Amino acid sequence: MMVREALAADIPALTDLRMALFCELGELAQPDADPALRQATQAYFIQAQQEGSARTWLVEEGGEPVACATLALFVRPPYPGNLAGREGYLLNLYTRPAWRKRGMARALLHAMVTHAREQQLGKLWLHASDQGRALYETFGFSGNPACLECSLTP
Repeated sequence: MMVREALAADIPALTDLRMALFCELGELAQPDADPALRQATQAYFIQAQQEGSARTWLVEEGGEPVACATLALFVRPPYPGNLAGREGYLLNLYTRPAWRKRGMARALLHAMVTHAREQQLGKLWLHASDQGRALYETFGFSGNPACLECSLTP
């Protein structure tokens, strides 16, 4: 298993993984059911990578991308405990079904939390599925059922 930050050349694979996620959630009948969504997703990844507004990591097995997750970066006005206001939103942590239960989600989450600490983000937050909640809690995320957050400031 190799975990690495996604490059521009990985954008088609990231888009495929995101479309697979939508299929699994029942939001698409098949990965190519909505060409406009596919095109908009690719455009998002291209723009986010160019601007640095989001970073995506992926897991490869035998050179094949099988899992990914994105960290969207943003700045809010300063608030108690986060004077810089820098935060990250974790989204689309997804592993293809055949590759689950092998530690890939944990490895992706570790890479993103490490990066967030290095970048001195004050807080990470996410919306957790019931299946993912326990994993996030092992990294210190807590909160209400709809939204978990993890303070990164000492």
